Amino acid sequence: MKKTALLFLILFVGCTHPEKDYKVEYLKLINSIETVKSQQQQLDLYNQTLRDSIVTLNQRSLMTSEQFIELYKYESLRKYFQICKKNPTQKKYYWGWTSRVFEQ
Repeated sequence: MKKTALLFLILFVGCTHPEKDYKVEYLKLINSIETVKSQQQQLDLYNQTLRDSIVTLNQRSLMTSEQFIELYKYESLRKYFQICKKNPTQKKYYWGWTSRVFEQ
């Protein structure tokens, strides 16, 4: 009988933990699960945005060679104008530069 009482005493006193500790551990576990879910949702949103961006880039129309040449000429003229604007002594070369742009 003494052995049985001692066994029950050891089992119930030694194995029981305050209820509060279980609640704290449970809340920590729930919080970590919610954090992981939130991070997964953010990752999914990022991946979807990335896929949408790639699809958008693939669907855009490309520039034709004629459009590129026109844009190149315009940018060349703008560059020469900026040179002359910074240094007015270069104005004497401006007409030669522009004529070469239109001859190309």
